[in-house]
Amino acid sequence: MKAAVIEKNTVFPCAYSVLIHFLIYVLTTIFPFGLDDHHWAIEICLATMVPVLFIAIERTAILMQDPFENKPTDTPMTTLSNTIERNLMEMAQQPVPVKRNQDSTLYIM
Repeated sequence: MKAAVIEKNTVFPCAYSVLIHFLIYVLTTIFPFGLDDHHWAIEICLATMVPVLFIAIERTAILMQDPFENKPTDTPMTTLSNTIERNLMEMAQQPVPVKRNQDSTLYIM
């Protein structure tokens, strides 16, 4: 049985992504000027780590905006559906069929 291809009809707003990029770059540019100049080693570490953390958070948000794309970080819909089906079968006191995991896809991150 072949899975149906579903098209996306909802577009994620581009203005949100552009605004986040803009704010991260503004913060990255202005942040070093607000730090104390007496401790240059701490200033360099902070001036690099804070923008890197914000960029990492933004990249994580991009990965999480599509939770049904069959990626390793997505919601496991097949597993959830199988669990719900098994629970309903147990509640109806019917024999629960043993299902093997049909998803043998290996992900390389």
